[in-house]
Amino acid sequence: CNECNADTTKGKNDNGRESIMHYVTDINPDAIRIAKWTAEVNGIPLEEFHAIQCDLASKINDPVDVLIFNPPYVPTPDEEVGSNGIEASWAGGKDGRVVLDRALSDIARLLAFPHGVAYVVVVDDNYPEGLAMIMKERYEIKVIPILRRRARNEFLTILRMTPTRMFQRKE
Repeated sequence: CNECNADTTKGKNDNGRESIMHYVTDINPDAIRIAKWTAEVNGIPLEEFHAIQCDLASKINDPVDVLIFNPPYVPTPDEEVGSNGIEASWAGGKDGRVVLDRALSDIARLLAFPHGVAYVVVVDDNYPEGLAMIMKERYEIKVIPILRRRARNEFLTILRMTPTRMFQRKE
């Protein structure tokens, strides 16, 4: 799955509680179907949940408060990236960064300033230090690792990304 989840606060709903818009994107139609089912069984109101079949976050335009991104991060041959087989769910291409690198500008574009935050899953093979440098130099986004866990034969790291300035959106 090439999934991106984003939430943004949109004021009060009819019941007087804060309304949160949930966006889920994936290129896989089965992942979209499962996301809708999961939202339904967990009582997320339909008007607050949008599951969108698309590439990365290309169809989300509103700034988001929280973005969660679990890209395909396993280093593989580039031709496996975006295929129709199951390998597309993990195939990250060279250094496991093909999909992740494409998403960096979307992350920068979507994070609300000053309180927006993205949580991104990476492995050591993705060179997270280099990723942090790119985000700082290109987008003035601060990146810090907040969690590291061993999962069988790999170490997963959650990176926390926060904007240090308002992103300049192109008209």
